[in-house]
Amino acid sequence: MDSKLLSLLVYFRLKNKERWMLIGLTLVLSVIVVAFLTTNFGQKGRLPVNTELQSQQHFDRAEQLYGSDGRCRERTNFVFVKVHKCGSHTTTCILQRFGNERGLTFMLPAQDGPNIGYPHFPKTGDYLPSSNGVFNVIADHIRYKKDIVTSLMPQDTAYFAILRHPLSHLKSVFNWKHLDKILRIKAENPVGRFLDTPWYYRSSNPGMVRYTANLMAYDMGLNIAYFKQNRPLPSKLNFPGQHYGKSPRISHIENGTKAEKYLYLHPKTADILHQYITSIDQDFILVMILEYYDESLVMLKRLMCWGIRDILYDLDVRNNEPYRYKHKDFTEVQKDNHRLWSLADYAFYEHFNSTLWEKISSQGPDFFEELSYFKFINKDVNWYCSMKLEITWTIPSSNWNEAFVLNRTFCEWLALKRWHWDDILKEEHIKKWWHKKSFFS
Repeated sequence: MDSKLLSLLVYFRLKNKERWMLIGLTLVLSVIVVAFLTTNFGQKGRLPVNTELQSQQHFDRAEQLYGSDGRCRERTNFVFVKVHKCGSHTTTCILQRFGNERGLTFMLPAQDGPNIGYPHFPKTGDYLPSSNGVFNVIADHIRYKKDIVTSLMPQDTAYFAILRHPLSHLKSVFNWKHLDKILRIKAENPVGRFLDTPWYYRSSNPGMVRYTANLMAYDMGLNIAYFKQNRPLPSKLNFPGQHYGKSPRISHIENGTKAEKYLYLHPKTADILHQYITSIDQDFILVMILEYYDESLVMLKRLMCWGIRDILYDLDVRNNEPYRYKHKDFTEVQKDNHRLWSLADYAFYEHFNSTLWEKISSQGPDFFEELSYFKFINKDVNWYCSMKLEITWTIPSSNWNEAFVLNRTFCEWLALKRWHWDDILKEEHIKKWWHKKSFFS
């Protein structure tokens, strides 16, 4: 028997023979399964060499990803647009751990909390200055604006974000802002009642109702002023001075089949929406989708040339608050009203959900083998950390990762919340400034 496995069994000092044998068998099976996966899973989960890329833009990205030896290079300059209520807390913790281990310089809020200038675009004074004039990472809440953010970051910075289904997002926003109480909606499903006539509530409390419409698109930097009048329109569209057309046509999935719906938009508004989504698609390496979180993480790992250890996360979900209407469904009228009410969010979500799966499809079957391996390892690591052991555990190398060692420190990092990391990173930031001051004094 492996010496590390034997020491792990001895450590438990169990009170009865049956329990000792059960845990011993569990550990043996765990080692066997990991060895099996390591031996039998497919090729290494890296981006293929970019020999087929034709555009100069893609060629430039390939140059950034691969060195002269053809090996994928780890990317350490990145901006994560932390869209509200999209599982972004968990993702931010992953990125904070990654950056802290490598001594990266984070752009940190000047004030307490996770916001850098939000709900406005970031400006000088909203963030702590860098000790060396360079930032490697933005992972707190910002409202994205390309010219501002790119002026603050290195040229080779990777940009990515995360979205979720707009209806699920609305439920989470309702709970976050306690909108049922603020809007005085007394119903078993207050979100459904709101969606019966969302336009009615706008005048009652516009400052809070704004959180219910196109919030994800707003965080991504879109000017949502164009989308405030989306409401059911009569079949005869004949308004003086205005021309509305059936644009864009939104394709989406319902019950496993492709369905199409027309949304009434002014042509100028449709063009603005299309052009902005296209620009995000060109500038961002990935927009993650919460409903496919593990798939998104594995895709991010490949695009960033990271390891499996870098994307491990605590399965105790952050901000996972129970509320009575969390699993309530909606009528077709309510769904249609929401699609009109939050049209830009649907356009963003459906476009980037599609592009995520296009990226995954381009990776081949090896992607899903790595995905299964990652899910297995992540559960195993969470189990190891839950046992609070003082001994180390080595995860063997596989087709997708080099061997790495787990210990109590890593487990403590894995469990940290965003505000814990904020304190750690600000302390490191102060140390860098103190070192700079000492150096020049």
